[in-house]
Amino acid sequence: MPTKHDGFVKAQLLRPFVELAKARGANVEATLKSFGLVAEDLRDPEKAVHAEIIYGLTNSLADKAKDPHLGYHVADSFDMKAWLPAQDAFDNARTIGDYYTRFLLSVPQQASSVRHTLKIDALQATYTVNRTVQTHQAPVQVEGFGMGLHIRTLQYLAQSHWLPKHVTLATAFPEALPETLSDVVVEHAAISGLALSFPSAWLTLPVRAQDTRSNDAPASRNTDLSIVSALRAAARPTLAERSQTVADHAQALGISPARLTSSLKQQNTTLAREIKRLRIDVAKEMFCDPANSVASVAESLGYSDQSHFARFFRSQTGLSPREYRRTHKSE
Repeated sequence: MPTKHDGFVKAQLLRPFVELAKARGANVEATLKSFGLVAEDLRDPEKAVHAEIIYGLTNSLADKAKDPHLGYHVADSFDMKAWLPAQDAFDNARTIGDYYTRFLLSVPQQASSVRHTLKIDALQATYTVNRTVQTHQAPVQVEGFGMGLHIRTLQYLAQSHWLPKHVTLATAFPEALPETLSDVVVEHAAISGLALSFPSAWLTLPVRAQDTRSNDAPASRNTDLSIVSALRAAARPTLAERSQTVADHAQALGISPARLTSSLKQQNTTLAREIKRLRIDVAKEMFCDPANSVASVAESLGYSDQSHFARFFRSQTGLSPREYRRTHKSE
């Protein structure tokens, strides 16, 4: 088990990185192989690898996906409740303080490369993640993931009490964060990990009721938290239908149009933006198969005019479909 070997992390925690990198056109199989891994390793609950490999692999995936903020985008797009260390906390916590306590107890079961602590005084609480091992590889993407994850989690838990100007994030890798980050105060610090500070009073706030009830309908439970991943899953089969409205997507998710719009707003995104991102990701996936022509990909994504699709693709990726395909093939 990872807890018996300093610096080891469960391999399955890499899956969100691999999935997003693959969706963005990276040759993930070759990248995994270069680090002595295969896809099956990421599905083995007992497989553990050293932090050196984790850091190197995630940095390499970011390079291959041409996304310097891959780790942050992983945290921004995947279902946090499905993340192993957070499952018990999200399922059973009654307050924000209870959430962090449960999370602290769960983390050592998944990784021994970091140490989590929560320090509280009268005015401020600070959640700190300290790396316990020295590696040659800089943990840039892993830090980006951690920062994105903890900011997004705290924002969700605080609900209407969320005030980003009262939240400070200290990190040695501010470059792992996109410039479009919310108004959270980011400080460069010579620390081995990250430190997230927020008002201590937030620890007493209750976690919203639907997070802890087991009889909620699956389509509505935790909607705000995983709205992006849920929307992507529901919208993917209908991308060819350009007439889909907010009401159509909301109905597919089992929520109201107003709830869908407000939930996406909480995640600092919009329906149009996510559908656009999804079309690009699906196009990249389809271009991996040489049997798919540009015309067929355009048609499957709702574009009757191939040139219109090509202009859209270039505007989002900086490459034409044919240039992207050549680049992917050479990689």
